Amino acid sequence: MLKKNLSKSALVVALLTTTVIWRGTTAYAEDPNQAFTLDPMIVTAQRTETRDLDTPATTNIITEQNIKEAGYKNVFDAIEHQVGLTSTGYGDAGQDFGFSSGRTVIRGYDRGTLVMVDGIPMNLKNYNSLDGIPIDMVQQIEIIKGAAGTLYGSEAMGGVVNVITKRPGGKTQVKVKGTVGNYYKDYGVTYAGEKLIVTASKEYSNKLTHSNAYPEGSSTDWWVGKGQKNRAGISAALTDEIGFTFIYQDGNITRGSNNDAKKVGSVYKKYNYRYDDKRITTGLTYNGKYNGIKALVGYNYRRTEGYDFAAATPGPVSSSADLSSCIGDVQKTWNLGKNTLITGYSLRRENYENLVTKANKAHRTSNAIYLSYNNVFSDKFSATLGLRGEIIDDPVKSENILNPQFQTLYKINDTTSWYINIGKAFQMPTVDSYYGKKAAAGTLKPEEGWTYETGIKKIYDNKSIKLAVFHMDFENKIGWSDKDPGTGEQYAINKGDFRNTGIEAEFTHNVNDKWRYSLGIGYGNPEVKDPSTANPKWVQDDGRIDASASVFYSISKLTSGLTYKYLGDREYYGGHDVPSRSRLTWNTSYDLTKNDNITLTMNNLLDKDNYSNRYGNLDLPYNWKITYTRTF
Repeated sequence: MLKKNLSKSALVVALLTTTVIWRGTTAYAEDPNQAFTLDPMIVTAQRTETRDLDTPATTNIITEQNIKEAGYKNVFDAIEHQVGLTSTGYGDAGQDFGFSSGRTVIRGYDRGTLVMVDGIPMNLKNYNSLDGIPIDMVQQIEIIKGAAGTLYGSEAMGGVVNVITKRPGGKTQVKVKGTVGNYYKDYGVTYAGEKLIVTASKEYSNKLTHSNAYPEGSSTDWWVGKGQKNRAGISAALTDEIGFTFIYQDGNITRGSNNDAKKVGSVYKKYNYRYDDKRITTGLTYNGKYNGIKALVGYNYRRTEGYDFAAATPGPVSSSADLSSCIGDVQKTWNLGKNTLITGYSLRRENYENLVTKANKAHRTSNAIYLSYNNVFSDKFSATLGLRGEIIDDPVKSENILNPQFQTLYKINDTTSWYINIGKAFQMPTVDSYYGKKAAAGTLKPEEGWTYETGIKKIYDNKSIKLAVFHMDFENKIGWSDKDPGTGEQYAINKGDFRNTGIEAEFTHNVNDKWRYSLGIGYGNPEVKDPSTANPKWVQDDGRIDASASVFYSISKLTSGLTYKYLGDREYYGGHDVPSRSRLTWNTSYDLTKNDNITLTMNNLLDKDNYSNRYGNLDLPYNWKITYTRTF
């Protein structure tokens, strides 16, 4: 069945790709100065700017132009199309329902990816919901897979994602846009000037009568009501060295069941929820031009309130909470001849307060010192040693940890490099997991372990080849228990040891100024070993096969492209194998004038019942949207 699905999907992609290329003589060419470099500068992997070819880690870079041409709906949508990402949501493009949150998953390790905006951590409850980031503010997204805990600390178990927002500059302009579609609409305005960028938008989603694979993938036949979200963002250049970012979102959505889904005692219960969600991410950044100092002060906040209308006594759901985190980080880069030393200090405080049980509140404080020393032995070979010491003041059990990292880079020639990346990661249980019906304080152990990776990058002017082999070996992976037979509730537990050995390969070719394509495939074997059974055995914990493909053709005023993402050989859950996921998107953009653009996006062209997670939640069926943009 897997081979049949793969063959069918591959045939459709091949046919559609051929059609786009063959008809490309009527397409579009952007400004020739907007080249698609295959060796971009990366700031996240090493905490300093390095070329991709000189970075000893597996990386994926998504630019503003990539987002525009692919027609990605939001940041989550852009990230999950990359190889090595098996992200999970509760509907299309990372849909959230309160703290049933969409999240980015790197190499199969759920709740193990640290997501940042301009270096400000967004993770709360180990979740990294990306819904609040306005897509119009994004300049570049940097995905660093593998060991990252030494430079960025807790929650970077599988890797780190840094969403870099646009910075003011250039001539003043105003953009207004509006989108209509069969499931979705929005409208917004963006002002961009020499010192300030301001964006505001409003989004609406339509009702879904059936949003789950019922009864095959879920015991609940869910409906989702109309949703609405308000977003705003500010990016300001206070000086040449100091920047300010502010991102805000509030929204609401309803969700319920068409059937009597859950048996509590002798009674079957229906669901009927409303979720109100408010988010703020803001911070100041300093980037010294001449002194080698970078610093930031950031704040991340989320308030989610759920209301249960179907309860015997209607009222707020128990998970309703206020969450926030504050961070301060300062680093200094020392240039020691050919060698480089980065030293830094980081302070983070996480806060939790339950909105129903007010006594359930706590905070955690982390103080860390880190360093990264790069020694250039020759023009061809260099090595980097990293070390992070962290003191974690926890409400239950404090920890003192030490995370080392070792990297090497060998330049085979001017276009080819070989790297090794080995590092340790550590992650505490979420602060709120100490409260609950079953999870007693002190029963959860921190997650920790090592990632070993080696890879080769070959980057020419117009093509690149990347190959990486990795092994992840972690202890005490935190997950969810089985449902309690009396209440139907789940709670956090240590599922057991986790391991994943895999390989990823990517090829990108900018054929000429008219068309380009990329192909990527990954294979891993993410497994968890449950220690609670009499004879523990390794059990598959996420999908094994991961593939992506894209092709774009552009000429004159038109750009047309296809993007494809496939997840296959997924895990066994709830008494069945989670079906493969196959998503094909076609995006076409046409410049009516130099100031007017119209874009047509068609998602899920194969109209597949794609599971967005293991619980049976579905992506949208085939859907379309048309966006008109006017620039003044």
